[in-house]
Amino acid sequence: MLVPVADLLAAPGRRRELEGSRVLDGLAVGGAVIAGDAVELRLTLEAQAGRIICSGEVRACWELECRRCLGPVRFSVAPTVTEVFEAAPAEGETFPLDGEVVDLAPMLREAVLLSVPLAPLCDEACAGPAAGSYYGPLPQEDPQQAEERRDPRWAALDDFQP
Repeated sequence: MLVPVADLLAAPGRRRELEGSRVLDGLAVGGAVIAGDAVELRLTLEAQAGRIICSGEVRACWELECRRCLGPVRFSVAPTVTEVFEAAPAEGETFPLDGEVVDLAPMLREAVLLSVPLAPLCDEACAGPAAGSYYGPLPQEDPQQAEERRDPRWAALDDFQP
């Protein structure tokens, strides 16, 4: 998501508003997927002393599995961002300003992925799967068949009484 910022850099203090929805690639983590494949943006770009300050809000809807019952959980996140783009970025602290263009995609991807909960719940009262809903009762085995499949190496233990 490349945004030209030459006009902003030419006049420090100038601002530009960005709104709308964008599709970002690589927004998946574990079993989580972004619902609808798009994020909603409401950002402000501002030039300050050869840098671009990006601030605002990003909204995304996620679909995950409940950590207890494994049912679907759908929720939205709206992280606020305030990031700096500069020509000589500090590793892990600022983002690169490539000439007169900023690439917002890495910053947006990072903000949205870091807002995903590690272990979501469909409901605080979720007790997990209902008894017998996933694994029905075990079938009863015929004692005759069990005796036939018995390993003869364990036969010596039959002499012991509890």
